[in-house]
Amino acid sequence: MSMLIIQTIVKQWDKSQQSEQHQQQRMCLPDRYPLHIPPAKWVMENQVLLDQQGDDIEGKRIQYLVHGKDNFIIDRFRFSLSNKTLEYKTAHSEPVLISQLTKGWVQCRYNWRRRVEQGGFIYWLYEDVTLNACFVEKLDSQIFMISEPETVFTDLTLPEQ
Repeated sequence: MSMLIIQTIVKQWDKSQQSEQHQQQRMCLPDRYPLHIPPAKWVMENQVLLDQQGDDIEGKRIQYLVHGKDNFIIDRFRFSLSNKTLEYKTAHSEPVLISQLTKGWVQCRYNWRRRVEQGGFIYWLYEDVTLNACFVEKLDSQIFMISEPETVFTDLTLPEQ
């Protein structure tokens, strides 16, 4: 039985950390890591291994949703466990197939900006998120380290339909 491996890497900063020096520091951080259990954890009855790396200022950044027995959703990305596919969906579009994850792995990179209320202050929290994913028959802790991604997805500006 195959399993889905998802690794998320989040880099977060606020307006005070937008200098060139801060940008360079963020750019030097890796876009993939070896897997270690823990901190990586099994979800969906050991069908999905979720590895979270990087910043999490609020302590709840990477949240997922299980839809039915087959779909695993993070942000706007939907994985089908039976079809071994990865789709992207905006609020205004139908799902778009990014990759058929039958061999190799996919890397999705995107930026967000979120409004945060903390300690009586309201500010923008900026994020650079990398999501690495693949289906495997056997767990290899070096899966993202031993090869380059088959697909790199960065276009979050899908045309409206």
